[in-house]
Amino acid sequence: MLNNDNADSRKMIEQCYQRNKTVINPIIDWTDEDVWEFIHEYEIPYCKLYDEGYKRLGCIGCPMSTRQKQELERYQKYKQAYIRAFERMLKKRKEEGKDDSKGKWTSAEAVYNWWIGE
Repeated sequence: MLNNDNADSRKMIEQCYQRNKTVINPIIDWTDEDVWEFIHEYEIPYCKLYDEGYKRLGCIGCPMSTRQKQELERYQKYKQAYIRAFERMLKKRKEEGKDDSKGKWTSAEAVYNWWIGE
């Protein structure tokens, strides 16, 4: 059974009945401040993007990110990879006779602009 890592119902000790295992979540009740205090106290290396104000790290260009556009401008190779993927998507849609989202998606760049909310 998959648990939502952010659920308030998570417990310090849980049972996984599918795999017949006990799962221990030692920092489940720590605050963000607790985590950072531990990191600094024990000089644990961490990604420096947190020092730039990032609150979460994940995929570059994630539509759930509030920094999507800035991330893709910073990491140009990823931006170009998205545009190439959108080119392939448009080609496939055309081959299948699908519409172009009511004229909005006239190019890969147009899809990219839609993707980042412009």
